[in-house]
Amino acid sequence: MKIKLAVIGDVHYSAAGPVTRPDGVVADILLLRAVHRINRFIRPDATLVLGDLIDKIDSAGTAEDLQRLRAILDLLQCPWMALPGNHDGNVDRFCRILPDAGQWRDIGGFRFLPFVHDREEPGFNASRLPADIERIAAARAGYAGPIIAVQHISLHPPGCDECPYNLLNAAETLDALNRNGVLLSLGGHYHEGIPLMNTGATSILVAPALVEPPFPFLEVRIDGARIEVVRHELKMPPALQLVDHHIHTSFAYCNENMDIPRSADLARRFGLAGLAFTEHASHLYLTRDQVDAEIQFHKSLDQLRGKTTLRAPAYFEAVRAAPAPFARVGLEVECAFDGSPFVAAEDFSRCETKIGAIHQLPELLKPKPDLERAGNEYLGLLASFVKSGIQILAHPFRVFRRSATVIPPQLFLPVCRLLRESGVAAEINFHTNWPPPAFIRQCIEAGVKLSFGSDAHNLYEVGEFAPHLALLRSLGYDGDIRALLIQ
Repeated sequence: MKIKLAVIGDVHYSAAGPVTRPDGVVADILLLRAVHRINRFIRPDATLVLGDLIDKIDSAGTAEDLQRLRAILDLLQCPWMALPGNHDGNVDRFCRILPDAGQWRDIGGFRFLPFVHDREEPGFNASRLPADIERIAAARAGYAGPIIAVQHISLHPPGCDECPYNLLNAAETLDALNRNGVLLSLGGHYHEGIPLMNTGATSILVAPALVEPPFPFLEVRIDGARIEVVRHELKMPPALQLVDHHIHTSFAYCNENMDIPRSADLARRFGLAGLAFTEHASHLYLTRDQVDAEIQFHKSLDQLRGKTTLRAPAYFEAVRAAPAPFARVGLEVECAFDGSPFVAAEDFSRCETKIGAIHQLPELLKPKPDLERAGNEYLGLLASFVKSGIQILAHPFRVFRRSATVIPPQLFLPVCRLLRESGVAAEINFHTNWPPPAFIRQCIEAGVKLSFGSDAHNLYEVGEFAPHLALLRSLGYDGDIRALLIQ
C-alpha cells in the first residue's frame, strides 16, 4: 500500500510582530508558499500540519491568526489535518477554527491517529493521557491496515537523541505503538527535527519547523513497510547568488498582494542576492479596461498619445525607494503586432533590467489558428523585438501554451539562434507556465544565458526557484550554475 504525505512542522505565525521567532511575521507567506509548492509540484495524498501554527497565546489577535492560516490551508488540493501545539492556546478554540481531527481518520487506505490532548509538563515537555494510550489499541481493533500516529510533541525513545523535549511517558507510549503495529509516529515541536528512526514495528519522525531558516518541510513516501523522507526548503541556496529578475508590484492591475518593501524583505529572507522590479509597462500607460482590451498589441504607444495614463513617474519613484543595489528598477515590455516594444523610450532608458514579452500573436486570436502561421509570426516579431534593447525574453513560448495550442518544437533552434546573436537571455519562468526542457537544453548548449524569473504577482512567489533548480538538475546541472545565468 502506498501513500505520499506532505508534513509541515511548527509555523509560529504572529501578525502582531516577532515574539519568539523573528520570521514569524512572514510565516503566513511561508505557509502559503509551501501550500502552493505542495499543490503544484508534490501533489500528496494528504498534508499534515503538526502544531504551533501561531506564536503567541496571550494575544487578542490569535483567533484571527488561526483564521488566516485556516484560509491558506483550505487552498490545499488534498485532504489535510492540523493539530494544536503548545503555542496555539485553547484546544477547543483551535478545533472550532480548524477542522477537528477526531478519534482517527482514514485516508487512502491509511488510518491517521491524532493526539491533541497531550498534557503540558515543565520544560516544554508533555505526557500522554491513559485514555489516549488506550485509544491506540482501539484504533487497531478490527482494522488490519497501516496506522500513522500524529501529534505535536517530538516523541522519541528516551535518551536516544539530543532533543530536550519528549513525552514523560514516552517509553509506555512507544510500547503501545509497537504492540499495536503502528507504522509511523509523526511529531513536531523540536525545531531541528529528528530524522527517521526505527523503534521496532514503529518508526518515528520529527518534522523540522517551517519558521526556521531555511524554512523546511517534509515529503514522506510510504510503500508497504518502506518509508522515504525527502526534505524541501523554501529558502534558496545563498551560495548560488540567485537574482529574481521578474517581480511585479502593486502597480500591476493583475497583482494580488504585491508590496515593494515586503518583496525586498522576502527576497533577502529567501536567500536571494538581488531582485528586479519589472512592472508591465502597459499597466503604467493604459487603464485597466484598455489593458483588458489588449489594445497595446494593436497600436504603438505613439499612436495612443493623449489617451494614456501617467503612472510611470510614480512607479519609478516607488521602486527607487527600495534598497539599492539589492533591488533594481526595470520594466516588462510587450511586443506590439508591428514588432515594436510598447514602452516610452525615456522610461526604457531609466531601467536597469529590461524584459521583453510576446504575450499575444494575431494568428492565435483567430477561432481556428494555423500553428505554422503562428510560428512564423512569432519568429518575425522576435527578430525585430530582440533588437529593441531588451535583455531578457520573458517566458518563451508561453503565448502558445496559454492559447491551448502545442508549442512548435521546430521554433526552438531559430529562437535560440536569435537570442544568441542578440545577446538576449532566455527566462526560465514557472508562473502559470512550464518551460520546455528541450529548449532550455539547446540554450545552454548554444551559450545563451538563462534568467531566473518568478514573475511574482503574489508575495509568496518572490524568489520561488525550486522548480527552476529542479529543471536544471533534470538536464544534468546540479552544482554551481552561476555561469549559466545572467547576473
